[in-house]
Amino acid sequence: MYFSSHNDDVAFVNHASGLLEVEGKGPLCAEDTDVRPFGDKGWADEFSFLKVCPGVTAIGPGFLEAFPGMQVLELPRTVEAVDASEAAIGFLRKRHVLIRGAFDSFAEDFARRHGLDFLHADIYLACDRDERRQSNTFITLRFFRNGSADLHYDEYSPGSSAGSWGGGVCTTDLPRNFYRGCSLEAFAGHFPEALREALMQNEELALFLEKVQGRKSVAVPERRERRR
Repeated sequence: MYFSSHNDDVAFVNHASGLLEVEGKGPLCAEDTDVRPFGDKGWADEFSFLKVCPGVTAIGPGFLEAFPGMQVLELPRTVEAVDASEAAIGFLRKRHVLIRGAFDSFAEDFARRHGLDFLHADIYLACDRDERRQSNTFITLRFFRNGSADLHYDEYSPGSSAGSWGGGVCTTDLPRNFYRGCSLEAFAGHFPEALREALMQNEELALFLEKVQGRKSVAVPERRERRR
């Protein structure tokens, strides 16, 4: 984990998969990428997926270019502005960066205006708690650039010795266009009863199922003709 030396409200949570989560309040700026500890030059080069967390409202000049390995940029609903200078858009286009976010959000509009690929962000659905086994399974609805989707189950359970944790990961493919005509109630009905209340209260899932109706895909093809 890294902390901005410029802004105490900004932190970077690194993951082994190349994912970097950016936590903060208000706008981000280039100076925020001066971090501690281990903030040597090139610290940001290894990250390919930049996920901006809710609370951030804007991304200023020079911030995105600090991540030369970026391939995916995910923006929350709270972001209402991103640097659209020639340098920033040129960087995103040259890297063929995929923009992820919610439908009818700033993220989708930003991708459309600048000829960038867009894909709906994955949606965390619920945690399935098994009291008997003392395990927690975190369920996420994931989307892919080819328009397919799956359910990702990430289980954490006690291991065989103190300080050891077991569990595992599995996935279930969903039918293509599973969301067509699917209501929140119908979607929740495919899950165990213990999870249905949490699913019925999941605002991101409800908005997705509402906004996706009438769309051809969760992924928007890139518009190369708009790249100049």
